[in-house]
Amino acid sequence: MYKFVLIASLLVAVCMAAPPREETEAEKLEREEYEKYQNENAHYSFNSQVDDNINDGKIARTEEREGGTVRGSYSYFDGFVERHVEYIADKNGYRVLKDEMEDAGNGPVFNPEGHAVVEGSLIGKYSIKLDKTVDEKHYKDIHA
Repeated sequence: MYKFVLIASLLVAVCMAAPPREETEAEKLEREEYEKYQNENAHYSFNSQVDDNINDGKIARTEEREGGTVRGSYSYFDGFVERHVEYIADKNGYRVLKDEMEDAGNGPVFNPEGHAVVEGSLIGKYSIKLDKTVDEKHYKDIHA
């Protein structure tokens, strides 16, 4: 048994010490073609949003990819400013299509009775509120 463990350990050490094999020209072309195919056929979309009525803030984001083009937007409110940005990224690079920002007040207003609603295409929707108990948790799930 000890011989097996010794041989296995030596084999692992030799394999880990061996330099990686160079990619052949044929393998490189195949990899590049596959990456091109993946990029041309990529599709996804997602969104997320937090409406925090405890700390007086909001954030939102959406993004969608169709092949080599990504379109999206994000926005936030922090009690001082409200901003909304729309963008595109494609063969011509990343570009902002719309960028709006305006003053929104003198800062966030804390509301200990408020709720924060969290929503996203991958996580569903839930709500939390301030946990006023003495334990170490500050927020607790209240299921929106």
